[in-house]
Amino acid sequence: MAWDKGFEAALNPKAIAIVGVSSKRREWGAYGFIDCLERLHFEGRIYPVNPKATEIQGRKTYPNLVSIPEHVDLVIVSVPAPVVPGVLEDCIAAGAKNVHIFTAGFEETGEAEGKELGEKVKEIARRGGLRVIGPNCMGLYVPAARISTLFESLAESGPVAFISQSGTLAGNYNRYAGAFGFRFSKVFSFGNAYVLDSTDFLEYLADDPETEVICMYLEGVKDGGRLVKLVREINRTKPVILWKGGLTDYGAQAVASHTGSLAGADAVWDAFFKQTGATRGGSLEELSDVTQGFLHIGRPPGRRVAVVGGGGGSSVATADACAQEGLEVPRLTPETRRQLGEFITLAGNSINNPLDIWGVMYDANSLQRVLKLVAADPLIDVVIVEYNPDMFEGLKRGQWQKLTQCLLDFNHENRTKKPMMVISRSWGDDSKVEAQQRKFQIRLTEGGVAVYPTLARGSRALAKLIQYYEFQDRASS
Repeated sequence: MAWDKGFEAALNPKAIAIVGVSSKRREWGAYGFIDCLERLHFEGRIYPVNPKATEIQGRKTYPNLVSIPEHVDLVIVSVPAPVVPGVLEDCIAAGAKNVHIFTAGFEETGEAEGKELGEKVKEIARRGGLRVIGPNCMGLYVPAARISTLFESLAESGPVAFISQSGTLAGNYNRYAGAFGFRFSKVFSFGNAYVLDSTDFLEYLADDPETEVICMYLEGVKDGGRLVKLVREINRTKPVILWKGGLTDYGAQAVASHTGSLAGADAVWDAFFKQTGATRGGSLEELSDVTQGFLHIGRPPGRRVAVVGGGGGSSVATADACAQEGLEVPRLTPETRRQLGEFITLAGNSINNPLDIWGVMYDANSLQRVLKLVAADPLIDVVIVEYNPDMFEGLKRGQWQKLTQCLLDFNHENRTKKPMMVISRSWGDDSKVEAQQRKFQIRLTEGGVAVYPTLARGSRALAKLIQYYEFQDRASS
């Protein structure tokens, strides 16, 4: 189906009804959904629906939707599966057409009873013209509207949208956003997709002014042709990063029992990525890595990287990690090396590329000089700054802050406009140092610097950015 503009009221609702709210406190389900809305300071009205209670969480409770005194923009259904058809009939009677069915227990169970119940729900939705998201999903997260059914949701909006068939992955990616310094415009968790499917949300996001990057997790799709058409068009201006689940035999079995979807053959999806130029992901880590790249790195001018860091023999591994992703690690020009040699002692250091200059990495002023010289080298397109786990164990707070500010200043004031990324590896079991590292990473990412936990992940993300822009160049020519 084409995007139904009537559902847009659910993305900025003034009144929400939650059907199936228990009088007993539970984190999951309808009781927890009220908590989610309250934590985000939702400014509209919340109407709990429970025929056996008069008040829940200090709110007047209604026996059904028809008894609510105003039109409801969004109905969240959290009742046992056999009760769902009756609730949908109540939605029709109340004229409430935007419905999120949180409830599971339909065809994904593999049981005949669940399949029959699912068909009944579909029939009621069609007959009543209901705009259903789900069932078996976490529904909507729209920070600007202060609505979410994802726990630990952040109130700040951002430029990233996520369309996820899995509610768990939607929640997990929501937590990743905080760790990697980006925020969401919209998150759609759509489950079994009885009415609204991934392509409907794609069509909406194509014109959503808040959204710059679109991430997707799919297990199946109803209309493959429409998906190809939309992604090919949208991907020209808004990068689409897609993780397709269920491409192995075991994954396909898991998909069938999760949302009842047909997984599809790997070869079909290979063709999809070749035709559309969408960026392929295989995990939440890859989605977040590439998203960071699009947000903070942008279009790299080429594949030639300089790696600035320290670690002796690790320089060989560093060069290999870059080369494995199709990146080049060229030797710096003689002039660049001459200028570096003016203030870097060659004993214990190397000013070849990768640069093994562990001593300089402690001093913010010297590091700033290195970054400017390396970025100005005509043989370099991207600067990678790598911190090994043992390099800053003895650094004091003030030194950390100076180094962090050095990187932020270079990223913002870099006249060459060549992008930079930072590799900040895990600190292992030292919780005190690891906490300091987390502050370092968060400050950098929130300041617009892409930070990766390993060089392999950073190199892979950079390579995917380059592939995306190369595809766009070929398509436009």
